[in-house]
Amino acid sequence: MANTNSKFYTNKEMAKICGVSEASMTNLVKSLELAPVRMGKYGRKYYDSNALKKVKSHYKNKAKPSTNSAKVSTKDDIIKQQQDHIDDLKAQIKTLNEQLVVKDRQIEAQTEQIKQTSVLLSQAHTLTLQAQKNKDGQLPDKQSEYPQKSAKKSHGLLWKMFH
Repeated sequence: MANTNSKFYTNKEMAKICGVSEASMTNLVKSLELAPVRMGKYGRKYYDSNALKKVKSHYKNKAKPSTNSAKVSTKDDIIKQQQDHIDDLKAQIKTLNEQLVVKDRQIEAQTEQIKQTSVLLSQAHTLTLQAQKNKDGQLPDKQSEYPQKSAKKSHGLLWKMFH
């Protein structure tokens, strides 16, 4: 009996023995209010074999599902999660495709507007050139017909185009 009490365990060692994480073991030690038997270098806490027995009994009393059903349900859960993820991605792809169709329509509409603007600019340029030719190439007899207009303040090119 003296041999079993002479062995001391750290949180890390007890966690390894019980197959849990060190953080889980630290939390369990706090919840079971286990007092360390001795303090080591750098504040390391050592627990005796009685503390280890309490920890082991805690994990034995904890209900564990059978390993076979856990693996099957885990595989099924993973497959279901992956299928849900695939469905989500398909829905995202569908939404993105719909957005692309809308954007394509917008691009087509803007392209049509650009074509119309280009035609209008071409027509305006043609009219401007014609107005300049008429101004430069007016016959002298036409100028004499309208002496009052030349005496008055002359209007700009744009005004002449639209009036």
